[in-house]
Amino acid sequence: MALIREAGEVTKAEGQPLAFRVVRGGLWVALSSYLNIGFGFLANLVLTRILAPEHFGVFALAGFFFALINLRPKSGIGQAFAQRPETTGALAGTHLALDATVGLATLALAALAAPVLRALGYPASVIWVMLVLAGVGISDSIMATAWLLQDKHLLFGRTSLVSSVAFPLSYAPALWLALHGGGYWSLVAQNATYALLLLVGMWWSARKHLPEVFAQKWCLDREVAASLLRFGRMVGLASIAAIVATQFDNLLVGTFVGVAALGYYDRAYRIAQWPTLLVYSVTTRAAFYTYARLQDDPARLQRTVSLSTWLVTIAALPLALAVFVTAPDLVRLLYGERWLPSALFVRFLAIYSVLRPLQEAANSLFTAAGRPQRTATVAGSQALTLMMVATPLTLAWGSVGTCVGVGISFAVGLAFAHRYMRDTVSVSLVRTLAVPAAAALVSLGACALVTRVAQLDALPLLARVASRGALAAGMFFLVMLALERKRFSAAAGQVLRLLISRT
Repeated sequence: MALIREAGEVTKAEGQPLAFRVVRGGLWVALSSYLNIGFGFLANLVLTRILAPEHFGVFALAGFFFALINLRPKSGIGQAFAQRPETTGALAGTHLALDATVGLATLALAALAAPVLRALGYPASVIWVMLVLAGVGISDSIMATAWLLQDKHLLFGRTSLVSSVAFPLSYAPALWLALHGGGYWSLVAQNATYALLLLVGMWWSARKHLPEVFAQKWCLDREVAASLLRFGRMVGLASIAAIVATQFDNLLVGTFVGVAALGYYDRAYRIAQWPTLLVYSVTTRAAFYTYARLQDDPARLQRTVSLSTWLVTIAALPLALAVFVTAPDLVRLLYGERWLPSALFVRFLAIYSVLRPLQEAANSLFTAAGRPQRTATVAGSQALTLMMVATPLTLAWGSVGTCVGVGISFAVGLAFAHRYMRDTVSVSLVRTLAVPAAAALVSLGACALVTRVAQLDALPLLARVASRGALAAGMFFLVMLALERKRFSAAAGQVLRLLISRT
């Protein structure tokens, strides 16, 4: 926390210390994300009980193919734009032109891919959904500049508000279609509606709150474009590898096991990713921009990375433990008895959900510090491992083999991330994970013992889920407080001081 205090003393913008703006902005991101996650969770529960596993399988498989051909994240221009310390009209105009062009190119590529996928035997439903998602992506490509401009100026509260309004509204057409037999198109409708609402909301907010940026002359600058694309090349390679590393399992299950099995797998993944959604997704934006601003101050950057990595770990682990110990009952409670085959996948994927936030945090650091090639190497090692290991395991053991392959790939990716993080800021992931891992093992042992002695299995379904989840998470925090009380106290005290005082 010393870094946050020191950063606040030396780096100020708009009359407020950087540390205050990051913490306050992070709270806005957290509030917005949790509202969206909460509403999305309830809406998806309704959709899961209405739709069939095949509908989710079709959407997940189409989503993989769209992600594979989507050129926007592969261009890396968003990260290149955000990584630049100053914002000019040429930079903003060039980014907008490039992003829109890449969005249109993605739609053209989807049209070319459609007959190829059909020839390979994939269902027409998967191909049509992919094409529509590519069309929706054009809206995202036009919207992105407005969102990035506000985040770059640490206006997280503004973008969070727009997102929090647009997200729940986007489920209205989805629920209506689901109730009227729309099947997988109800899932597509939510995606499309959200994109259109963001397009309108983000540009309105950006023009209102950043008049100085819009007062400049926006133009397409060839030199700026070349610079963005040069930086974005390695980020783009990392993005390609990351897509394979995080979504190739969908392709394996959907292709070799079936779209119904992919539906069960997809619903399990949605539950298992709670630690990622609730922890890293609300810190990634603030962390990236903080790292970018501190990239020329190695000492402060190191302390910030060390603290943020520790916080992500102690926040993600208890959530993963709660999901792991309650998996079968949690699936019954949320989705109903027909979705019970998802429970085994939940337990596998819950373990890996702790590793992903750590790996993504490392990737944010590498990109913000101007070393995107390290992100590409980490993601590439993970993707290559997944393809080489998970494919034969899926053919041998079905979806369970896929889960095992995913775990091995995460272990390999984390090993590379650990190595490069130590070279970048001298922070050891192994040392950061040691104490929390020990606390997690103690928590699991205590939970198993208490479950037997107290006969928690005899409780009603909701009570079983609540008691087991609370026991696993509570025991983890008790052990962590006993082992690292000083660190907890220092972190909480510093954050509280930042929230109370603006100077």
